[in-house]
Amino acid sequence: MKTFSLGFVFDASMERVLLIHKNRPDWQKGKLNGIGGKVEEGEDSLGCMVRETLEETGLRIDAKDWKHFAQIHDAYGLVAVYAAVYTGSPADAKNAEDQKVEWIVIQHLPTTVIKNLRWLIPAAVDKIGDASFKKIIVEY
Repeated sequence: MKTFSLGFVFDASMERVLLIHKNRPDWQKGKLNGIGGKVEEGEDSLGCMVRETLEETGLRIDAKDWKHFAQIHDAYGLVAVYAAVYTGSPADAKNAEDQKVEWIVIQHLPTTVIKNLRWLIPAAVDKIGDASFKKIIVEY
């Protein structure tokens, strides 16, 4: 089974989330998604989250700053879902490779977001704001 990490980075005000205009894989092309990718051999999902964030956005977010709040098991594999707050300048986020990153106002998510982000992003906000929040386990 393939394993993946998906993460949402919020600005310090918790009003905006950093999303990526995806060009790949094909099923995501033209859509907005969180940061992440496939867990490589020898790394765990948290290590993948740290690596993918640096590769895709240029942001260095320590492993201790990520909150694991959901796990999704679907036809593609197992996805560990994380959230973090970036307290530096939003301008620090840079486009990587051929995919553009953009800070999006949470209250105005565009129609082009991957469908499950409409509930994953609010759940991530809840996890960051409430230490008693438990993980969400979803099986498709």
